[in-house]
Parts: sequence; structure tokens; C-alpha cells
Amino acid sequence: MKILTLLTATAMTAALAMSSATQADTLEVSVSKQAPELQNISRPHNGMDKADVERVFGSPFAMSGPVGEPTISSWSYDKFTVYFEGNTVLHSVLKKAAPSEAEQEAPATAE
Repeated sequence: MKILTLLTATAMTAALAMSSATQADTLEVSVSKQAPELQNISRPHNGMDKADVERVFGSPFAMSGPVGEPTISSWSYDKFTVYFEGNTVLHSVLKKAAPSEAEQEAPATAE
């Protein structure tokens, strides 16, 4: 009887684990669809070094890292964040523009 109870509990646990794993959703947004209003701004490109980024774009308002191996760090600017491996740019990622004051204060319309 104890073995039957144990097998039933094990089977139920496995079924629950599988059902929760199969219900997970993944949302993928291509880079070209992120912050479309900023797609044409100048930003650091892969392969630039930190000195070039600072010379062209100025000092970042925030820096984080380095962490890990190889070392990864990031610099934050108003419209993008730059990720470095060591001294070299890996990616620059656009930030979504903050809504304007008019958009923030506009009441939602019910339809």
C-alpha cells in the first residue's frame, strides 16, 4: 500500500512539473522593433574601444562592472547602454523613449 501511495505521489508530482513547464510563454522582440523612434541615432558599434566611445559620445552617466570572466561591463547613456567585453564594445542597446508629459497626462479613453 505504501509503494502504491508513493508511486501515485511521484506520478502526480511529475505531471505537475511537466504541466507548469509547458505553460511558460516566451516573448521575443527583434532588435529592429525595439525603440523604433531611436533606430537612426548614432551609437557605439561593435569593436570600438572604451576610449573611442568616451571620445565620441562623452562620459556615461553610469558605469557598472566589470563582472565575470571574460569581464563584462556596461556604460549607460540617455538613449542607449553600451556593453563591453574587456575594453571592446560588444553591443549597444537602445532604451525606449520616456513618454512625453502630454502623453503621461492624457486621460485614457474608454471605447
